[in-house]
Amino acid sequence: MAINPKDVEVVQKLLWNGENIELTARQRRIGPGGSVTTPTSIIVTNMRLIVVNREALGIRKDYEVIPYKDIASVRLEKGIIASSVFVRVLGYDRDKGLLKNGTEEGEIGGLNNTDAQAISDNIEKKISGTYAPSEASGISPDIDAKLGAYIFCSNCGAKDAASAHFCKKCGSKLE
Repeated sequence: MAINPKDVEVVQKLLWNGENIELTARQRRIGPGGSVTTPTSIIVTNMRLIVVNREALGIRKDYEVIPYKDIASVRLEKGIIASSVFVRVLGYDRDKGLLKNGTEEGEIGGLNNTDAQAISDNIEKKISGTYAPSEASGISPDIDAKLGAYIFCSNCGAKDAASAHFCKKCGSKLE
């Protein structure tokens, strides 16, 4: 999957120190779930998922930035022509965009099947703890732990940050 220079330009000012773009994708213009005039762009970095929703014929852009530590799950729904990636984010409240009206699962539809698979796989690796940034990325282990590492509470099963000492849901001591 290639990185689209136009998408890089759109989010360049949002990137943190040490943050690198790993994948970019854009909704199909034609086909199920696509948008002819204002396709959504998805940028997967080593730290966050950035969704750029375009409005008013692309003149206005709404950025949704979701750190991997806030993503509870990701799933892929494959179609014949296009695929959708569903991202579940707990405790994320917005009035528009991917997770509008307080929904916890947002759909990014109308994606090329290969792009959708790559996005889904990449996010899954980061939220499952199987992703380890390379030393060349310049990310310290402390920053990486804050951004994406997590553990599950042995008492209630809630997902907590790896650095947490107590469960945010039930208060049990985490090991």
